[in-house]
Amino acid sequence: MSAATAGEHPTGTSDKPLRVMLIPADTGADTTKNDFQPIFNAITDNYGLHFDLRVGSSYAAVVEGMESGVVDIAFLGAVTLHQAKERDAAELLAVSVKKGSSSYYSGLFVRKDSGITTLEGLKGKAVSFGDVNSTSSFNFPVAMLLAGGVDPVKDLSNIYITGSHSNSIAALVEGQVDACACSFNAYEKAVKNGVVDPAVIVPLMKSDPIPNPPLAMHPNLDPQVKATLIEAFENIHETPGVTPEMIRGYGGKKYDRYDTTFPQESFDEAMTKLAAVTDQLKAEMLEKAGEN
Repeated sequence: MSAATAGEHPTGTSDKPLRVMLIPADTGADTTKNDFQPIFNAITDNYGLHFDLRVGSSYAAVVEGMESGVVDIAFLGAVTLHQAKERDAAELLAVSVKKGSSSYYSGLFVRKDSGITTLEGLKGKAVSFGDVNSTSSFNFPVAMLLAGGVDPVKDLSNIYITGSHSNSIAALVEGQVDACACSFNAYEKAVKNGVVDPAVIVPLMKSDPIPNPPLAMHPNLDPQVKATLIEAFENIHETPGVTPEMIRGYGGKKYDRYDTTFPQESFDEAMTKLAAVTDQLKAEMLEKAGEN
């Protein structure tokens, strides 16, 4: 990252730009950066703040960047926002909105001809997941399994940690597993792109609403910089030079605007649903996945 050193937060001048890191998406680093660059360019043009955008090598790398003070603004998931907040390294900046909603869904998917119609039916079966720090391709699906009486370590025959939503879906399409975990956005995108036939791959379980992946800022940023960021993102959809095409979220999905008043409590509530997905359980699942 450029300019300021760890722990020293820049003020967004051209020679000391604010350091932005984005969680990686299935679309690839270049595409992910390109999805967000226009909005940050518009903020530069209209509010005078400068930015240096990068894409993290992993979800964990973005959290570590915030914690070490080398990242000033991050695009995260609900789980990684929680992880960064627990380390006093993040506070909520903005959440994307589409048609009045700031939520999305996680799910577990199966082949329609599999005969699997309940979570109990996954016992003795193989399941693929995305990144272990992903809200919707790992944490919520695991929580759904547990709530449905399925212990992923004891009851699943095999676990595959594939690293991304698209890889998790591919494992099911290619017949490597009996079920996959991913977001409904990823599933719908795979259907749209012709990767998935919705008559063949169908939802088994849909999660409760999850807050959209948020933008967060480091708590130690200059108060005036924070205020400018909040004003900029709240009004970006009405800012000169900004078109609807430019307002994007995870995986390039288009949104109407950003909400800087979205309550942190909604993220906290989502996290309470994940209380059973402990670090110990994650470690045991990773160990089981390593046996494949």
